[in-house]
Amino acid sequence: MFPLVLVLTFGGVQVAFWFQARAMCQAAAQAGVRAGRVLGAPAGAGAAGATAYLAATAGDTVGGPLLSESRTTTTVSVRCTGTALRVMPLPGLPLDVAQSDAAARERFTVP
Repeated sequence: MFPLVLVLTFGGVQVAFWFQARAMCQAAAQAGVRAGRVLGAPAGAGAAGATAYLAATAGDTVGGPLLSESRTTTTVSVRCTGTALRVMPLPGLPLDVAQSDAAARERFTVP
């Protein structure tokens, strides 16, 4: 009975780590979009903003983060991928997280 209790306890902690990494990636993507959509923002500002957000807040909760930014003339999108912390060394345990966000770029218009 004790091994089952251990697996369930550590399984719950593992799920919590996965959700935390997912939330950190989503927040980083949102921060990147906020940085990249500003009028006059240079190319790469979104990925830099997302990287700065992860460095300031995530700590080790997102392992191996990869941040990418794509822009068009009207939109900017940022994608964050990484892995959650591993509590149990079980093969095949899904630890990958991927989140993205997109928004319209600010632009000057004449009424």
